[in-house]
Amino acid sequence: MTDFMSQPRFQIPSVRELKQARLLKKLTNKTQAETDSKFARTVEFYRCLLKEKESRTRQKQRHDNNPELNQRCAESYAFYLSIINNPNSTVREKLLARERIDKLFGLDKG
Repeated sequence: MTDFMSQPRFQIPSVRELKQARLLKKLTNKTQAETDSKFARTVEFYRCLLKEKESRTRQKQRHDNNPELNQRCAESYAFYLSIINNPNSTVREKLLARERIDKLFGLDKG
């Protein structure tokens, strides 16, 4: 004789559970390689962001803690700006000065 309480109970799934089940089914239809590569790209993206932020923070701390470096940067900026504003400067010199200013402020990619 089986007791009513000992038998397994089944509940009607909620709308949320049905949506989660559909989403899970869509995700599992992708191959493992596609899922792994997407995850790897995401991890690499965040790793690059973190590395860039750490680099900027270190550079800012270096500038903040060294007044001589700040003075030298200000002098360099004034010098490169004078090259850009000089009408006798060649286009090449102006471009190089602009690149150096970008490098001073940490705006260069390389």
